[in-house]
Amino acid sequence: MAAACSREIPLTEQIEAHLRRGEVAQAVALVERASRDRPSDALIQDLRVQVLLRIDRPDAALRAYAERWGQGGPDSPALFREVAAGLLQAGLRAEDGVLRSRAAAALAEWHAHDLIPVFREALTHPEASVRALGVQGSGSCQATSRPGSSWRPSRIGRRRSEPPPPRQPSAGRIRRRRPPWKKLWPMAIPWSVCARRLRSAQSGDAGAADLLVKLLTDRNDSVRMQSAEALGHLASARTAPALRGLLRDANPYVRIYAAEALARLGAAEGRRILTGSLDHSNGSVALYAAEALSNLGDAAGSGRLVEALGPDRDPSLRLYAAWTLARLNDARGLPTLEELCRHPDAQVRMQAVWTLGELRDGVGVPGLRRSALDAAPSVRWQAAWSLAKGWEDE
Repeated sequence: MAAACSREIPLTEQIEAHLRRGEVAQAVALVERASRDRPSDALIQDLRVQVLLRIDRPDAALRAYAERWGQGGPDSPALFREVAAGLLQAGLRAEDGVLRSRAAAALAEWHAHDLIPVFREALTHPEASVRALGVQGSGSCQATSRPGSSWRPSRIGRRRSEPPPPRQPSAGRIRRRRPPWKKLWPMAIPWSVCARRLRSAQSGDAGAADLLVKLLTDRNDSVRMQSAEALGHLASARTAPALRGLLRDANPYVRIYAAEALARLGAAEGRRILTGSLDHSNGSVALYAAEALSNLGDAAGSGRLVEALGPDRDPSLRLYAAWTLARLNDARGLPTLEELCRHPDAQVRMQAVWTLGELRDGVGVPGLRRSALDAAPSVRWQAAWSLAKGWEDE
């Protein structure tokens, strides 16, 4: 009888009892002590993360999870995704505008069925930009969701999952994605009523090509650019004459968009103008041409992009070059990105981390793991979202 009474209560039961009574500090103290005493026990390390998630401390949970990387511990991808999901919710609620915008953008890119509750929160957010990104992500998410699935917060004592297989290169079409930093070029594309009409037309609305051809003569340079881009994706050969008219546009960026669209339509002059623009006297125009070629899966601009990685260049140009190379599955920008992850400006570090997440075959993972312990929340949270999304894409 005495032996039965003295039997030690399992740690998970002790913690659960403290949490039920609202004794958060005692629950955390228990799991922290166990974690220090048994640093190589992966189940205990998982339990520590789960407790921190349970008490709504996702940032502390991220730090707790990240510490295992330095100890060589195994990964628990499902648990890490819960950490990233908790950070998404915390980011949407943050007072810091940078965190809110990055959380919304990460959510829009992360088309995971288990994040539907987080999407719902984004759709009721007071900021219109956050709601718009929530709509963008939730549409793709719901299209691929599985019946009866939903995201649930962590539960104490769940089993540890196996690490994912190595990431394989994507064979699909290169997607055009805008980096999180401000547009580097003078012709930034606004999110306006006209831009929404263009996106609607690109999606296949009746009369889309006719509408877009009319907009090729709009006074706004950005409207002409977006119209040309959309026509290229519509792949209507009858629009080629109108696009050729833009090859004489006064704005070099408009000419590049028109050339890319023509190249998509199979017109030889499109690629010829893009490759010729790689030698443009304005370096930003040359890099924009390299990006346009990368949209076509063409690496002709790689030399100019590598040149832009030089340490004497502006960090934004170096980031842009590394990002464009990454879209071509070219990792020559990796050393530059790892260097910029140590930049004194947190904004630059955040941009570098996002770009690391665009590298294929997992080559950016070591840098992302290091950045998950960065001093700036915007940097370490971006690292977490990039890592979690990378596992989702596999």
